[in-house]
Amino acid sequence: MQGAALSRHGGAGCHSYGERRRTTFARMTIEILLALALLAGAVIAFATGRFRLDLVALTVLVLVAILGLAPVEQVLAGFANPAVLAIAGMFVISAALSRTGVADMVGRWILRVAGTGELRLVLAVTLVSATLSGFVNNIGVVAMMLPVVVEIARKVETAPSKLLIPMAMGAQLGGFTTLIGTSPNLLAGDALREAGFEPFHLFAFTPVGAALVLAGTLLVVLVAPRVLPERTPVDRRGVVVRPGIREGVGLEERLLVLEVPVGSPLLGRSLEESLMGPALGLRVLAIEREGDRILAPGPGTHLHAGDRMVVQGSPDYFMELKSGRHLIPESGEPPAVRLETAEVGLASFRIAPDSTLRGKTVGQAHFRDEEGLLVLALRRPGFRRRTHLLGTPLESGDLLLVQGARERLDALAKAEDFEEVTPLTGAEAVETFELNERLWSLKVLEGSVLAGKRLAEARLGDDVGMVVLAVEREGERVALPPADLELEPGDLLLVKSRPEDLLMIRGLQRLILHPDEGPGPEELEGPDVGFVEVVLAPRSALIGKTIREVQFRGRFGLHVVAIVREGEVLRTNLRDETLRFGDALLLYGSRSRARALAREPDFILLREPSADPPDYRLAPRSVLILGAALTTIIAGWLPVAVGVLTGAVLMVVTRCITPEEAYRAIDWPTLVLVAGMLALGAALAESGTATMLGEQLLGLTAGGGPMGLLVALTLVTAVGAQIIPAPAIVVLMAPIALTGAAQLEVSPYPLVLAVAIAATSLASPVSQPAQALVMAPAGYRMGDFLRLGIPMTLVVLALTILLAPVVFPF
Repeated sequence: MQGAALSRHGGAGCHSYGERRRTTFARMTIEILLALALLAGAVIAFATGRFRLDLVALTVLVLVAILGLAPVEQVLAGFANPAVLAIAGMFVISAALSRTGVADMVGRWILRVAGTGELRLVLAVTLVSATLSGFVNNIGVVAMMLPVVVEIARKVETAPSKLLIPMAMGAQLGGFTTLIGTSPNLLAGDALREAGFEPFHLFAFTPVGAALVLAGTLLVVLVAPRVLPERTPVDRRGVVVRPGIREGVGLEERLLVLEVPVGSPLLGRSLEESLMGPALGLRVLAIEREGDRILAPGPGTHLHAGDRMVVQGSPDYFMELKSGRHLIPESGEPPAVRLETAEVGLASFRIAPDSTLRGKTVGQAHFRDEEGLLVLALRRPGFRRRTHLLGTPLESGDLLLVQGARERLDALAKAEDFEEVTPLTGAEAVETFELNERLWSLKVLEGSVLAGKRLAEARLGDDVGMVVLAVEREGERVALPPADLELEPGDLLLVKSRPEDLLMIRGLQRLILHPDEGPGPEELEGPDVGFVEVVLAPRSALIGKTIREVQFRGRFGLHVVAIVREGEVLRTNLRDETLRFGDALLLYGSRSRARALAREPDFILLREPSADPPDYRLAPRSVLILGAALTTIIAGWLPVAVGVLTGAVLMVVTRCITPEEAYRAIDWPTLVLVAGMLALGAALAESGTATMLGEQLLGLTAGGGPMGLLVALTLVTAVGAQIIPAPAIVVLMAPIALTGAAQLEVSPYPLVLAVAIAATSLASPVSQPAQALVMAPAGYRMGDFLRLGIPMTLVVLALTILLAPVVFPF
């Protein structure tokens, strides 16, 4: 039946298109060049990873429309494409199955059937993940199974690294078994429909996919125990630790006790005011006071004499700071004179009413990083701030005092974000913004903790309310000193700081260290306070930002105690660590705050229960709805997209998942990526680029016939999948496969099926979120994926090439 569709649609469409292309050869040549340029630009953008995937796709979509490479209706049709809607529906169904406790039930079943034997567990998690992935998005399967498998590993005392890659591999293999198993399968079927062929039915992939699952599972069982490491993460010194705090993550050596002495300047100050975190890099996890222990004290907790603070972090800088005096006041030229030089000046800027900076904080505006400017003060009616500026939101009408290179200030004066730009002398700036009581001249002493450190390492910055505005050395002055300037004894620093902040630094120096008296991690847990482990979700908005930038403590109410990344545990200087996809975070704080993270789309929780415990009573209902949706598709009563969306709607209507949870479950960037790349696919087809590329591919495989073309398409797609997202590579390669089939006058089904399967990368977590999710929890490194992924890829590609033409004859 599908072969008959070829004879009805394939040949005629090809000839009429060929005639149209020949009559407008000159115009089409320009369009082909433009389409190729867009294709190359998209591939480069995907490969470099410098831009968000959805932003790249939207840019391509807009350019296709502007350049007229395809009709506007066709360019925008991707957002209403049946495959896109089906993908959205599958995200909702996946979340509903997890919300109703299906994942937990599966975990208990695995333990009951497989027992504690490692080989049987590897087999069980691989097959279960593969089975689920046939009907649930593979990323959803991994996200759903990840905490389950980690918990199984803990219960049977097996390293998670022995189970998580098999689980991820199973999820990817299972996606090959049905049309709705992966987005590439849906897009391949939709490419056939758009070309006028009968699309794949729900189980069209099953004969090939089932063989891949069986062969892949056999390979996993035979090879995985031998090549996968029994690894748990290590810290920067190579000490082996474990990702679960209850089993000990190596924090004992980083738990210290600091006592607040009588007469300390810190008395009566809150933890936030004490500058403990930014100045010393220490996190206060508990306070012992008069026989009681206050767990996870808030930033507003005030310090009393005799308080023993249980802190986490490295004591090195504290010991250096405590060792003696480091800075002393020094007289000299008035501070106002030292604010400027021939190259560096001052100016006041007023935020324009329509400025793009409104709503951003001073830190988020990146004045220093992007413009090379330093904001010294901010003033608005009834409000002024001269220190601790980075977290201050900007409003229209705000008046900023800015220090910077004079030519940069002149250029910024023309920017649309500002108005009323006024150059100022140092004296004018000090008077206008009342900086007299904020400017200090401090000399670096011999033996100071600051000597030999770069300015960026000196813990002098807005976080501690001490900003270095100028450095004088041997009569020469450097205003707005660079971050890599190395401080030397005798340097005179012009510092902007509040007197109370200088007093806090003195108070920190006087804290009493009690070594070897820190409690064990288990003593820091209670009914309402404890540790929680999370993994950053695939499209987390936190990726690419630092802990400081996202204001993690203030936003989520939890301390970041450690970051587990690629087999390494980071436990110090975390504030400026840039978060990456796949990072696992060990957090500490209120259990209610920890459970609330389950509602956040940025995280996948590994240990703590979800925000609302799964309602196991709804599990049969959610499974029944999934079965009913699949039945309507199998029977042909409803198209695939309609059947999947019906299942998603029923999940919401029957309260298996709330509407809010359903919206959060949908990976909107993926939908935008697919819709945008469909526009590029349309441009390739309409401009004749797909035909040209198909001809080139046929030329390279001359004499190989359909099998030569099949091999070439499979290999090219597999290579491209290592750097290009799977949906994008299918959208790009499917038109070429269809064109090649038409030119050879053979069935396109084996070619398109091979493209869909080859688009899923099995060897690298770089382009495969399902694999990247398991990296940190198991302490994996890139080589761990390659050891199993390379042979798995070869097996999958070889079987696909052999079986595709058997199931769908040419």
